[in-house]
Amino acid sequence: MEEMWVERIAETTDWEPLRLELPWNSMEEDLGTALPADYKKLAETFGTGEFSDFMRVLSVDATRRFDLTHIWHTYLDTSPEEGPDPVLTPYQVYRPGRRGLIPWAFADTECSYFWLASAEEDPSTWPIVTRGNPYPWHEVSMSTSEYVYRVLTDPEFEPFSIARQMPEPDFYPIGPA
Repeated sequence: MEEMWVERIAETTDWEPLRLELPWNSMEEDLGTALPADYKKLAETFGTGEFSDFMRVLSVDATRRFDLTHIWHTYLDTSPEEGPDPVLTPYQVYRPGRRGLIPWAFADTECSYFWLASAEEDPSTWPIVTRGNPYPWHEVSMSTSEYVYRVLTDPEFEPFSIARQMPEPDFYPIGPA
């Protein structure tokens, strides 16, 4: 079912899937948890880039600018190990053995996209946690690829959708995968 959403995104952006082989084992070992399978399929299909001049999905990026584990480590380095996190309140950054946020995308309008992750839970069940200008924190229960598809194409998916502003979704690669 989740693969269907990745295929829909590729179809709607007129994108030829790359079928990349990415080092998931080392990423997941670093994180201390598996990642959602549909997210991995999305990253393998598109590589590093930007959807509709808006959303950048993190993946494996040699420049580290859009690298998921590098961005996660940046959050870890600036987040208190215990107690409230002033940047993520009421959430905490994910740490192995705990429940917390793992960043998976960001957007031009100060939007941040995370999974509320736990190594003890099936990654396909992790809710998406997002906030942006002008909306506060929201938790959304759907797969990563369905969420991306709906942001790009569903004008009723408020307050997250960009479909009215960008009615023809596209994807632009950024550097090597």
